[in-house]
Amino acid sequence: LGRVHARLPMSGPSSMLASRCLVFFLARTAAIRNDDDEVGQLLPQNAWWQDAFHGVSSALEARRANGTSPICGHATNMGLEGHLLHCDAQLSKIRAAFDVPDPEEILKSSNIDLAHAEESQGKSGAKMIFSDDKKYIIKTMSSRDLKALKGVIDAYASHIVGHATDSEMMRLYAIIEDPEHGMWLIGNNWLPVRFPITWDLKGSMVGRQSGAEKRAQKDKDWLAQGKALAVPPGQRNAVLQALESDSSMLARYNLIDYSLIVGVLVYDLEPCDGQGQPACISPICHPQGGCGEAGYNLGDYFAEIKDFYCAENSLKDRELGHTCVGGFTQGLKVYFQCFGIIDLLKPYDMKSKLEYGAKGGFARQVSAQPAQAYAKRFFKFMHEKVFSKELSDSTAPLIFTPKTCGSFGSRQHSSKGSNKTVMIVGAVAVVLIIGSALAWYALRKPKAATEVGGDALQAYQPEVSHYQQGYQGYQGYPGETQGYQGEAYQSYQAYPEGYQASWTDQQAQQAQQAPPMQPQSPAWPAAG
Repeated sequence: LGRVHARLPMSGPSSMLASRCLVFFLARTAAIRNDDDEVGQLLPQNAWWQDAFHGVSSALEARRANGTSPICGHATNMGLEGHLLHCDAQLSKIRAAFDVPDPEEILKSSNIDLAHAEESQGKSGAKMIFSDDKKYIIKTMSSRDLKALKGVIDAYASHIVGHATDSEMMRLYAIIEDPEHGMWLIGNNWLPVRFPITWDLKGSMVGRQSGAEKRAQKDKDWLAQGKALAVPPGQRNAVLQALESDSSMLARYNLIDYSLIVGVLVYDLEPCDGQGQPACISPICHPQGGCGEAGYNLGDYFAEIKDFYCAENSLKDRELGHTCVGGFTQGLKVYFQCFGIIDLLKPYDMKSKLEYGAKGGFARQVSAQPAQAYAKRFFKFMHEKVFSKELSDSTAPLIFTPKTCGSFGSRQHSSKGSNKTVMIVGAVAVVLIIGSALAWYALRKPKAATEVGGDALQAYQPEVSHYQQGYQGYQGYPGETQGYQGEAYQSYQAYPEGYQASWTDQQAQQAQQAPPMQPQSPAWPAAG
């Protein structure tokens, strides 16, 4: 680069333009490669070209500060002072299809001030805000987004309105220009409840790993952890058809780099209402797998499932604008998953072509691909790796009723399994009581026999000795043995027969020699 720059004449308008174009081209090439650790940057960080590139960027910002030309031919005044609406002839139809209020009402209802939006953690660095009810996302748009939208707005609005009940593409409800000429979109939020982890899935394998400890994860993390969504077969087919239709439409208009945003919750339920199982408090049932107990709070996010389906103890009306699917597997696992396509407006333009070439897209699965190839790879990944057919075949719909709303997760986790605990504690208590009684009886007999005195005590001692040996065997039976059916107890049960025979002979012999039995002492225990 230095040698090329040294050979360029640095005087004259044409020469300066050529020099700046070269700098801009190389800088952009470096910018699209700096997120790939395997390739690295082409240009040094402290090179001379940074000043020149800064000048170009400053000129672009200055031009933007003078105002933004209407995207769709004209802009209309908004209810908020100094704000304009762009492309509202098309986007108002989408709002009507999904029963969405006007943009100013959305902003006012959540007290949203566009000047205080926070930058996202994503590569784009866009600023974003969520409405209080988590239904809407408000996000800044780049000039590249606006250019792409201008070429596709009519087809996009027609596709969304025509597929309002099944499309998985993000719904754009409004494009707003603020008083500082910043451009914002209002769209639906695909994740209306909290999830511990969100997944951004494209089907690309290069630079698509965040690490298991991150809250925002990507394709390689998904594969490494063996993740899949449990969507019932009928719903799975409908979702895949929608994804195929959506990605084909985006490919026709040369758009790439979109992804499926996914949130998923998975919980194991304890079996109930079956033979030898406790009664269900809040049963979730599978046609082949039986019923599971959903009456206990199983974690920090478990209540999010109920909040999605229920308002207090009644069911919510279904809302368009997001796709959240509940599934219950034959293995008694509850799946609650929300998903949808985001980041629709990146074209396969010159910058994307440079990215494709610089990152070796012809040999590696980088994000940037020609539009048709991108759509094909995206759908294949969704079909094979995200919406698992094997898991789907064993999944039934997660069904909520008003009764379920009242009992789902209503008890604390600490009380889970209380029926089983009571049974175990009761059994242990019975064993301890019987063991204590037998021990007292064994210790009490010699003392009571001593009070009788004489040869009768000698005649009684063999029974005490044999009984204690048998009792030690009983104590050894394993705790997990059900009831009193253990082997040690069986051997004890068999004991009296043999003992009785040997003792009777001995008793007969001693009885001839023993003096007459004295009258029973009042201290002799009744059990004796």
